[in-house]
Amino acid sequence: MKKKIQHSALAISLLALVLAAVSLPVHAQPQLNTRTDKSAYAPGDSGTMTISIINTIGSPLLIRNITIYYPWAGYDTNGKWFTANYSYTVSPPAALATVGANNYSYTTQTFNIPTWWGISSRSQFNCPPRGTTNTKFGLYSACILLGTNSTKSYDTFVFTVPMALAVYNPSTLSAIQEWVPVATLVVLVIATAILAMVMLRLGNLSKKQ
Repeated sequence: MKKKIQHSALAISLLALVLAAVSLPVHAQPQLNTRTDKSAYAPGDSGTMTISIINTIGSPLLIRNITIYYPWAGYDTNGKWFTANYSYTVSPPAALATVGANNYSYTTQTFNIPTWWGISSRSQFNCPPRGTTNTKFGLYSACILLGTNSTKSYDTFVFTVPMALAVYNPSTLSAIQEWVPVATLVVLVIATAILAMVMLRLGNLSKKQ
C-alpha cells in the first residue's frame, strides 16, 4: 500500500512538471524586415540595407543594439577570414510602444560584397535559434541579432542580400564584333609585308648566285 502511494505521488509530481513546462509563456519576438537599396547585386557591388523593427510583442520594447552578419561572413576562397559583421548601438535606446510609435528603422553603413560571392554561393554558418545566445559575437552568417529589454538573450533573424544572375554585356559583345574584322585586316597586312620581304630576300640571293 505504501509503495502504491509513493508511485502515485511520483506520477502526480511528474504530471505537474509537464503541465508547468507546457504553460510557460513563449518569448515573443518583434517583427523585423529588411530592404536593400538595390533589387539585386553583382559580385563586387556595394550597397546599404534598411532594417525596420515593429513592436508586436504586446508590451513596451526597448531597442538597445543591432548586430549584422552578412551572408558572406566567413572564409574567402583562399581560406582567409573575411570580416563581414557590424554592430550598431542604439543610443539612446529606442523605446517602442505597443501602438502608435511602435516602429524603428535603421539604415546600415555601406556594405561591400566580395568578388567571389555570387548567386550560387551559400553561407558558411547558421543563425542561432532565438533565445539561444547571450552574446552578439560568434560564427554567424546571414543573421541579425537584436538586443532588447524583453529578454536577456538576443532575438535572431535570418536575412538575405539578393544577387543577380551573371549575364553577358551586349555592348561589350558588339564592340568585340566590331574589332574582329579590323584585327583580321591588320594581321593580313602584316603577314603580306613579311611574305614580301622574304620573297625579296630570296630574289636577291638568286641574283648573287
